[in-house]
Amino acid sequence: MNFNIKIFIIILISIAGILYVPLKLIVLKSNLISINGALTEVTKSFTRVPFYKFRIADYTNEFYNSGTGVLSNLKDDKKILYNKNDKHITFFVNKKDFLKLKKGKDIQYIGLQKKNVFIDIFYYYFSQFGKLPFFIFCILMMCLNAYAIYTFKLKIFEFLIVVYLFYGILILVL
Repeated sequence: MNFNIKIFIIILISIAGILYVPLKLIVLKSNLISINGALTEVTKSFTRVPFYKFRIADYTNEFYNSGTGVLSNLKDDKKILYNKNDKHITFFVNKKDFLKLKKGKDIQYIGLQKKNVFIDIFYYYFSQFGKLPFFIFCILMMCLNAYAIYTFKLKIFEFLIVVYLFYGILILVL
């Protein structure tokens, strides 16, 4: 196989791996269904980064969002849910969870008042244990790029190793 084709394949795989998470979030955003309703009950969790469960008037389900990572500190769910003036809220649920409506099962909401949608989708898709396989993938990609540095002696592979190192750490920290 020609060296140029090998270089192209390794770079293509590396870029596809880097774009996987943002593209997955965009695809998941297209699978959301909007729900409106009036709040009837709100409860707060007792975790380090609190999350909130609530019920709305039209459904018997309890809606929650258990994203309790660093990004959850940027959200303003508490201010929205405890607003005394406006009890009408809008949020999203995934299409597969839409079938659970009116069955009394707990459903994870995404994007309360259509804010912070990508943060909620991130925590919807990546659980704490789901981050580990992606970090292992980042390590494998760093090894592949180290092989490419040794074989082809191009600086782009050094750059990709650093990108995957920070990308993997970022995913684990969030």
